[in-house]
Amino acid sequence: MDQADSVHSTPPTNTTISHTHLADATTSRRRFLSQAAGVAAGGTVLALATIPPAPAATAPASALASGEADPIFALIETHREAAWKYAAACAEQSRREGILIDEGIGLCPFVTMVWQGRPMVAHSHKQIDAYDSFSEKVRARAHAELDTTLERYQEVFGDIENEAGEVGDVALDALEDLITTPPASIAGLRALLTYLSEDVVDLGHQLDADKTEMLIHSIHDALLELNPSDAAGGMV
Repeated sequence: MDQADSVHSTPPTNTTISHTHLADATTSRRRFLSQAAGVAAGGTVLALATIPPAPAATAPASALASGEADPIFALIETHREAAWKYAAACAEQSRREGILIDEGIGLCPFVTMVWQGRPMVAHSHKQIDAYDSFSEKVRARAHAELDTTLERYQEVFGDIENEAGEVGDVALDALEDLITTPPASIAGLRALLTYLSEDVVDLGHQLDADKTEMLIHSIHDALLELNPSDAAGGMV
């Protein structure tokens, strides 16, 4: 921590903080995914990250009249694998964040200078330069310290946030494919409902109103296709 050698003016207290390590903006999909992962990060997601997905070969891919397998089984396994990879990425991001916190760097790298007994925090070189109350010597020292801090931050954190977001996008696409594809067999419908209710982590946080409606329509279409008579007289 550096003490100012001379004071020329009161340091600005409303200087805009620039976090160069953060992305300029995130899409609503990324925000949705991070929120869903955050809800589960207390234990379930991190636990799942250590459990590999079940092999697709174990899925009872029910044969259709055409002799082809119900595609819903492959979609279940695709989502299972994508969700596991996302859970693993979230766990890795959490691990790296823990290292930064333990080292005192935190998630927003900074340096601290002292002015009249008060700590003044800077998150960027531009912000350090804006503190013209500090001498050139003090600011030069702060610049060097920030370079070291940013280098360590990048060494530990890397691009894991974007990597996790990209993997999360794949998982979200897989979920959308899963809930919008009507099962083509009773076995497939049963497998879908069992998977969603028992295996998918925090499904309630992943299905917004639109996705819930998609799922309901998909199940409805599957039931009508499997039992066309229901369309005319209602289900018995």
